[in-house]
Amino acid sequence: MPRSSRFPFSVRGAGRTRTAIATLVATCVCVVLPACVRRPVSIEQPTTKISFDTLVSQPAIEKIDLLVMVDNSASMADKQRILADAVPDLLEGLVRPKCVDKATREPTGVLAEPTKPDAEMCPAGSEPAFPPITDMHIGVISSSLGGMGSAMCSPAENPRQDDRGHLLARGENGAVAAAGDLHFLAWYPDVEKNRDKVRHPDPPVPKTTDVDALGAAFRDLIVGVGQDGCGLEAQLESVYRFLVQPDPWTSIEKVDGRATYGAASQVDVELLRQRAAFLRPDSLVAVIVLTDEDDSTADPLAFQGSGWRFMEKPVRDRGTAACASDPASEDCTSCFFAPDAPGCSPSKYTEREDPLNVRFHRMKERFGVDPQFPIARYVDALTKPRVPLREHEHDASGGYAPKAGCTNPLFAARLPTEPNEDLCRLPRGPRPPSLVYFAVIGGVPGTLIPDAPRSAADTPKPIDWTKVLGRDPARWDETGIDPHMIPSRSPRPGLPPPSAPDDADPIHGREWTTDGADLQLACAFDLYERGPGGEAVPIRRACSADERARGLCDCDGDKDTPLCAADDRSVQVRGKAYPSRRPLMVVKDLADQGIAASLCPKQLTEPSADDYGYRPAVRAITSRLERSLVGSCLPRALEREDTGSVACLVLAMLPDPGPDSDCERFGLAPPPAELLTQMRERLRGEEGEASTLHPICAVPQVVVPPGETCKDASDDIAFCYAQAPKLTFCANAIAFTKASQKLSFARFTLQCIQQHTAAD
Repeated sequence: MPRSSRFPFSVRGAGRTRTAIATLVATCVCVVLPACVRRPVSIEQPTTKISFDTLVSQPAIEKIDLLVMVDNSASMADKQRILADAVPDLLEGLVRPKCVDKATREPTGVLAEPTKPDAEMCPAGSEPAFPPITDMHIGVISSSLGGMGSAMCSPAENPRQDDRGHLLARGENGAVAAAGDLHFLAWYPDVEKNRDKVRHPDPPVPKTTDVDALGAAFRDLIVGVGQDGCGLEAQLESVYRFLVQPDPWTSIEKVDGRATYGAASQVDVELLRQRAAFLRPDSLVAVIVLTDEDDSTADPLAFQGSGWRFMEKPVRDRGTAACASDPASEDCTSCFFAPDAPGCSPSKYTEREDPLNVRFHRMKERFGVDPQFPIARYVDALTKPRVPLREHEHDASGGYAPKAGCTNPLFAARLPTEPNEDLCRLPRGPRPPSLVYFAVIGGVPGTLIPDAPRSAADTPKPIDWTKVLGRDPARWDETGIDPHMIPSRSPRPGLPPPSAPDDADPIHGREWTTDGADLQLACAFDLYERGPGGEAVPIRRACSADERARGLCDCDGDKDTPLCAADDRSVQVRGKAYPSRRPLMVVKDLADQGIAASLCPKQLTEPSADDYGYRPAVRAITSRLERSLVGSCLPRALEREDTGSVACLVLAMLPDPGPDSDCERFGLAPPPAELLTQMRERLRGEEGEASTLHPICAVPQVVVPPGETCKDASDDIAFCYAQAPKLTFCANAIAFTKASQKLSFARFTLQCIQQHTAAD
């Protein structure tokens, strides 16, 4: 029934008085009225008021859009197969959550059956740890974007050198039929939720209703990516291009050597259509990057449109002498700009000093300039509501200076499919940044990545990022870094030298003599395959004459790597990974939304063990996603009032324009007029006039004791403050009643004002 418009925040069953309600209203209004007076409670014990004003997850996360970026450069086949082996764990973790005891929240050892009615998914007395995902899109892209203006990686010679950031469905033995014409999988079993075609419309690709069939098709997609793609890996830019760039280019064009994205009318229509079909506005988005190298592409438009030249074979200018000791110094620049500076004679590297294969490491130190896109491009893409059109990414000199004037497709309510549609001014959707995750399974020793929690009661251990990336990777300060993570062509101090045995170091074997044409390793691992009886059989991969001729063998009989068999140096027995610094920098800057795991598995001999293959990586990913499936984590505890409630307000903005009275359809009412006016003024400034035409409804609060949640506490739409470490991976969360699923398409904002003493 409709709430009273006079007291829209009434707390049912909480015994709250009208005076207390009025106090809460006044407190919440202060969040958006800067002129509110904020007085300390007492002179003797001054207080600090901490304000929260943030988007929160919708009441029920019932959809996941999973995008996997698979590096398809040489040497990736073994890692692709290990990831393919981990697919069942990844899918099972999302579609068959553990059953937990309703009273203690402890796992029962039974997995939920997602295709059964809610009351029958788990044995009596237990329930799923979170609602099983029964509506999921799964897509795979590669790291190959071609030469991006250079002559390298020509698709004319091999189409797989440029996959254009498109979803792939080529499979290992031909096209994957389950991926349909739009090239992604749709997990969509016949369950009650999916009969609601408003919240769960039929997918635009064939429905996959069997978990085993889904796993088989997913594995086929991953392995089918192959390892014959471009060696200029564009792991980050491929993700940006598919998910975020409003107007994806069709080709990099050059006029008098200066690169451009081409005419504004030239837009990759196939990508637009794939993106619009794959990406739903109300899903949780998880991006998984699988790579054994660092991001290795330049911004083609950098330096007045000459950045593409860094992806060509001709030798490059050196950096000045200052770059070797302090790349962040003002005296560090290219000898092209300062030919008379110390260190600039000779001013260019010889071809032996600067092979293209290792060009994309320590670039500022070696060249005096860094032609790659800044890490902020990708962090902003996964967190910010607005991004630039491609013509607004650079200033007149080619410097990366984005003017973020367009709705980020990742946070839009609808997506265009044709180039003649408005690609920029898209309506804002309900997805908050907290529902976007970015995981990297890359080149980093497993010893530097803490084990993922095994249950919701476990406290996640933080990564020591100084050991992974150094004190300040953005300023090239590697102080405190683990030596395995230093990109280097020569042996690194503190690690076994090339003369040591191949197994001298348990992480990567040893250093090796690269002759300047390759990099030292971050980690290595023994290769195994499954025998006829399921037993682990060591792999011995011989270098063929063709691979040797093309320089594609890690063990060609001449190379000094620690990856080769002791009895035959032309036979490879170990896999490898180089430091994946730039993707890991994105993970670090994304904080709670970033996930890191090692590409080098601990073991491949015991498939039933917890540390087999990429099972630890999958556990890290699924445990992090689980946090968003049960509530919205808060950065700190909230202060409860005497009634048990918190001085917070949840507002739901409905997706369609209309009068404020539309709130009554859900038994709700708008917030007070003053608060509504202030909120719409802010929306007008941030998103434009159209955003102010949507009804905004106040969601009432129900009170639950610490350790409990409100999913079964009310038959009405409401929210609660849940202090439930046994239920979630975060101790403090905002949760919603089950009835609130009626608003899963709305956009939610949490507004609080909290007090705590200086001693807290």
